[in-house]
Amino acid sequence: MREDEQEEAKLWEKVASADGDTKVDALLQLSYNAAGQQEYTEALAFCETARETYEALGALASSMKMAHIYFGIGHCLRHLNRSVDAANALAKSVELYQEVGSEDALHILNEEGDAWYEAKEYQKSYDAYRRAIEDSNPDTCDSIVARNYVDAGTALEKLREWSKALEHFTEGRARYKRLKDLRTIAHCDEEISLCHVWLGDGVSALVHAQLALDYAVTAEDNVHLMWAKARMALSKKTLGQYQEALDLFAEAKSMMVSQANPPWKAIIKLEKQNAYILKKLSRMDAASEVLRRISSFEEIFLDENERGDPIV
Repeated sequence: MREDEQEEAKLWEKVASADGDTKVDALLQLSYNAAGQQEYTEALAFCETARETYEALGALASSMKMAHIYFGIGHCLRHLNRSVDAANALAKSVELYQEVGSEDALHILNEEGDAWYEAKEYQKSYDAYRRAIEDSNPDTCDSIVARNYVDAGTALEKLREWSKALEHFTEGRARYKRLKDLRTIAHCDEEISLCHVWLGDGVSALVHAQLALDYAVTAEDNVHLMWAKARMALSKKTLGQYQEALDLFAEAKSMMVSQANPPWKAIIKLEKQNAYILKKLSRMDAASEVLRRISSFEEIFLDENERGDPIV
């Protein structure tokens, strides 16, 4: 019998014969092992059994361990695409970690925000990220706070609260600048540019699109080169520089479709921007052809409430 098989057999012995903490710890280890094999249904079952066992201990059950169990449940549920259930489990984990004064609550708040975002509950997502920001203190890791600012900005984009999103991305950028995280700074510049586009400030949008483009060219980062060109195109469109915008949209689209998993939502919205510009240039037939060509893609990839959204 292999060593890992012997270890699993010992864990099952503890589950069958032990009581209390020892049984719970064995169940949690079995859950970790299953999750490591991406067997999330099995991992979830172990976590839920651990929770039931621990709840039966009543006053003997520490909030710290129960918080950890709920985090495991939420983690598994996210991987099973049960986002709302995952968010609720993670919220319970946060509550329990806060009861014992653990800073792990800040990490889990971010996970909760991610789960609500995946569930398209963008206000709840923003609320979780914002709580993580407000619960931070001077000793909190800078990267955690910076991430929550950027994630909050992303949720605010979905809520189309562009001024608030701009504030969060700007603060996130400043914090990532102190951390010298160039790639995430570029991401912030792309989103700051987008916010300025939707606020009608083409000049500021162009400044930040150019900053993102400068990074992408210098670092030879093709992913950010693709998005920076798309943001630059939007900036040019906002400034009425339509032919330059069309050229940049074409370059961005070529890069997008060459990806292993093309971002079809962004490609569709990019094409709709092209159609808008073509109408502005009185090229009505060309605009109609673009819209006709992408109509079937739009039905497949965009929800009804996404059809007026920006490239994100």
